[in-house]
Amino acid sequence: MKPTRIRATVVSAALVTVLATASGGAQARTGAEDAPRPPASGAPPATNACLTPDGTDLNALLSIREPIIGPPACRVAPAGEKWVRSFPGWVTAPGAEGAVYPAGYTPSLPEPTDDFVLKFLGARIVQDIGTPRERSVSFGPEVLRLVVVSGGLPVATFATPPLRPLKPGHHTSTVFVRLSARHCDGLGTDPEANCLPGGETQYTAATPFEVVERKR
Repeated sequence: MKPTRIRATVVSAALVTVLATASGGAQARTGAEDAPRPPASGAPPATNACLTPDGTDLNALLSIREPIIGPPACRVAPAGEKWVRSFPGWVTAPGAEGAVYPAGYTPSLPEPTDDFVLKFLGARIVQDIGTPRERSVSFGPEVLRLVVVSGGLPVATFATPPLRPLKPGHHTSTVFVRLSARHCDGLGTDPEANCLPGGETQYTAATPFEVVERKR
């Protein structure tokens, strides 16, 4: 299945406005999943503070205590400890006025963010895809943590509940998202760049990360 093209959107802590929690709203794409993986330091960080390229602490933003795997700077987790998978957010037009769509598409709700929240059903995280260790874990809409505003655009921000600890070594994590129907973001007319189909779609490539023993 062809991965959806991901737009790298940095959520700046200085610009963030929380619009809704997962129980009442959606989010947008944050971070560049396909950026090169930084070399593993040989040890996980002493404290869990996953920083985006602009310095935003995702652990603090999303109130997560466990290590986060996702952004390029957050690719090391401690062995024997639970971890959380974050993945690029989904950006939409700021409102119905000025939203543009591919020919033939009509949103179910006039506000693009509301339309995405309505249709988002959840995500499936595949660990070590294509290997004998492959394991899949599915979640519902609770992975959509909150909606923030960055650069004037609503961003739906995602993070899973804590996942089971993994053994030391090299691993990958691939994200698939599920929608009840086709959704387009209102930012353009390219069906591939601006839309997600209904059903399950591969959302990220196989993101590499390391699990290492925490030094005592």
